[in-house]
Amino acid sequence: MRPAQGETCGMGSEEERRRAMKITVTFADGKRRVLKAPYQLATIDARRAAYFVFDNGHVYKGHSDGETDADGDFCVKTDRSTIPGSLGIGLPFARLIGWAYVNPKRAKK
Repeated sequence: MRPAQGETCGMGSEEERRRAMKITVTFADGKRRVLKAPYQLATIDARRAAYFVFDNGHVYKGHSDGETDADGDFCVKTDRSTIPGSLGIGLPFARLIGWAYVNPKRAKK
């Protein structure tokens, strides 16, 4: 039996499967984090440091405002820059697997 035109069979689209997946990452220092989905980047707290994990295995640590530019890149700022100031690097949103806060719980004020 074939699906009618416009119908899909199986688990649905690639985006639906990505949203349903739960990815746990263990970093070299032993920390374990459950990654948030890339579409949740818009809700990130820019004041908190986060890990950004990409499909090539690279992990970046820094702060982001969660905004994506017209080229499909988002900015990650790090305090480990050799140049003083608030410089950052543009990273491709399409290659982002997920992200997680460095400290899972917010510090109390």
